[in-house]
Amino acid sequence: MIGDVISLEQKHLDTAENIYEKMKETFQVSQKWVVGICGESGSGKSVTAFALRKVLEEKGITSLVIQMDDYFKLPPKSNHENRQKSLNNVGMHEVHLDKIQEMIKKFKEKESFITKPLIHYAENSVTEEILEIKDIQVLIIEGTYVLNIDNFDVSIFIDRTYKDTYENRMKRNRDEQSDFVEKVLEIEHKIIRQFKEKADLLLDKEYHIITS
Repeated sequence: MIGDVISLEQKHLDTAENIYEKMKETFQVSQKWVVGICGESGSGKSVTAFALRKVLEEKGITSLVIQMDDYFKLPPKSNHENRQKSLNNVGMHEVHLDKIQEMIKKFKEKESFITKPLIHYAENSVTEEILEIKDIQVLIIEGTYVLNIDNFDVSIFIDRTYKDTYENRMKRNRDEQSDFVEKVLEIEHKIIRQFKEKADLLLDKEYHIITS
């Protein structure tokens, strides 16, 4: 998503290093691997994804981060307005999860390029971009609902709720403070918690790996 600012802290890099240590037990350079990172709004999905990319590239492993936010059917402001019409509009049906699955399939089949949507937050618009993936070894996909997809070689769940992440969400300057937003997050919370049991790795509130 254009307009998203990612600030990596040492704790994120330390976590990424620990994730890599788990991955390398079975990862082979000749493979195409897909990592899914799931969690609630503000839980640290993006920083974990980009920290993992940084650690992998330090190990000589090429990687690419894909953000689920780019796959929303409506751009951010329009999506918010749609939710205001009815809270029934909140959920996985807001996202082109099928397109993410198709992208994973193309990556695994070693295609050279993928075409994906690209959201521009400030302009409230959706365009497309073409990415070269021929030499990418690890695809990292992060988002609230991505673990609804079963095509991951490693799946990670960040065990922090929207109440735990309130301060982080306010720092992003993307999320307004309102009762309506909290209602949306409560709906998302109920959906996202079901993915916890699907994860290979759980990260606690301090980004420590607590199970595998």
